[in-house]
Amino acid sequence: MGAVFVNYRRGDSEGQARALFGELTKLLGKDSVFMDVDSIALGRDFRTVLQERLGSCDVMVALIGPDWLDAADPSGNRRLESPTDFVRQEIAAALKRNIPVIPVLVQGARMPVSEQLPDDLRDLPYRNGFELGHTTWESDVAEMVKRLGLQEQRPSASVPPSPDVKARVEGSTVPRSLPLKVAAIAGIIAIAGLVAYFYSQRPAVETIAAPEPVADGRAPTTGGAPSTGSAAPSTAVSEPSGAQAAPAASDGGFAASAIEFNWPGGDCWDIFRGEQLVTHQCGSNKQALGAGTYTIKGKYAAVFTPFQVQIKSGAATRIEKGGTLVFKWPGDDCWDIFRGAELVTHQCGSNKQALEAGTYTIKGKYAQVFAPFEVNIKTGAATQVQKGGTFVFDWPGNDCWDIFRGAELVTHQCGSNKQALGAGTYTIKGKYSSVFEPFQIKISDGAQVKAP
Repeated sequence: MGAVFVNYRRGDSEGQARALFGELTKLLGKDSVFMDVDSIALGRDFRTVLQERLGSCDVMVALIGPDWLDAADPSGNRRLESPTDFVRQEIAAALKRNIPVIPVLVQGARMPVSEQLPDDLRDLPYRNGFELGHTTWESDVAEMVKRLGLQEQRPSASVPPSPDVKARVEGSTVPRSLPLKVAAIAGIIAIAGLVAYFYSQRPAVETIAAPEPVADGRAPTTGGAPSTGSAAPSTAVSEPSGAQAAPAASDGGFAASAIEFNWPGGDCWDIFRGEQLVTHQCGSNKQALGAGTYTIKGKYAAVFTPFQVQIKSGAATRIEKGGTLVFKWPGDDCWDIFRGAELVTHQCGSNKQALEAGTYTIKGKYAQVFAPFEVNIKTGAATQVQKGGTFVFDWPGNDCWDIFRGAELVTHQCGSNKQALGAGTYTIKGKYSSVFEPFQIKISDGAQVKAP
C-alpha cells in the first residue's frame, strides 16, 4: 500500500488531523503518510507538492468536523463554493482518480448530503465513511487501518542508512569499536532466546484459572472469570496428567517461563510489568516472560477487563477467556458494544466480536437503525443474534428521505436506495421537500419490504 493523503480544514479539524497523522506514521511509517504542514519541505512550492502527492497517493482520508460544511471565508462566503478552496480541490482530484476516499467524521459531525456539496464533490457522501471518537480514538484509528487493509511499513534490514543518519553517527563521539560490542551483545541475546524457546517447547506446564480482573490497582483474588450475575462456565484449563514444572536451567541461565493466552478473537493485548509496557501479542498466542507478576490489558479496545498473572520460572501459565458475539445484520450499519456504561468496541454489518464473559448492550453507532438490546456472553461459547429486515425505496430522483420510528428520526437515504432496519413500523418522509406524501412501512426480521 502506498501513501495515505490526510485532507482536513484548519479551524475545523486541525487538532484531529495532527493526532491522526501521528498515529498513522507510527503504524505505517512517516514516508507513507502525507499532511501538508509536516510533509512539505521549507522553500518548496506547496501547490506543486500537493499536485505531486495527489497524483501518487493510494488513499485519501478526508476529515469532516462540525464546521466543515459551512466554514466561511472573511467575506462570509462558504469556502466549499470556491473553486480555489484547497480542501475542495484535493477531494475532487482524488474522486476523479477514483482512489479510495474515506470521509472520516470527528467531533460528532454528520455526513453531508450530496445536494449540499458542489458538483465535483457530489460523490463524496456515497463513499463508505468512518467515525473517530474522542474517547475511543486509538482503537478507532487501529480499526480504520485494519479495515483499509493497510500494513505496517518497516524498513528492510538490508537497506543502508540514509546519508544524514550516517553523517550523524560518523560525526559523533561514539567509539568505533561499538558495533563489535553491539554484535557480541546481540549474540548473547540470540543464544538466550534459543534457550527460552527450547524450554518453552517442553510438555510440562502449570495451568491456572483465569484471574479476577484488576480493580483499583489491587492484586487479583483466586478463582475464575468475574461474576456477571449468571453462572458462566469455568475458565480453568485442566492440567495434563503427570505434568511437572520444567527444571531451572543450570550455569546461570533462565528456565523457560511464558504466558499462553487462549482468546477466541484476533484482538491485541498489552503486557505490563508494573507501569512498564513490556510487549504485546494478538489473538490466541503465547509470550516468553521472566518470572514475576504481569498485568494483561486489551491494546486497542477493552474487550476484557485487565487482569494480573503470576509467571513462574520453568512453567507456562495458561489463561483462557472469552466467548464470541455473532451479529447477523442485513446492512452495513455499524454498532457499538457497551459493558455497562463503558464503550468496549464496535463492528459493522454482519460481523462477530470476541468478548469477555458478561452482559453487554448493543446499540447502533451512527443511527438507531435497531433498538438497543442486551446479550450474555459465556466463555467458550458463541452467542448468535439475528435482527433486521430491509426497506427498498425505488425513487426516480436524487431527493433524500427520512426514516422515523414513531417521532424518532432514525436515519436518512437519498434517491433509489435501501436501508436495513430493526423489526417495527416506520414512517418515510421527504427530507428537504415534500416530493411525496409520507407513508408507513412494517419491517419484519429477515424480510425485504418495498415502498407501497
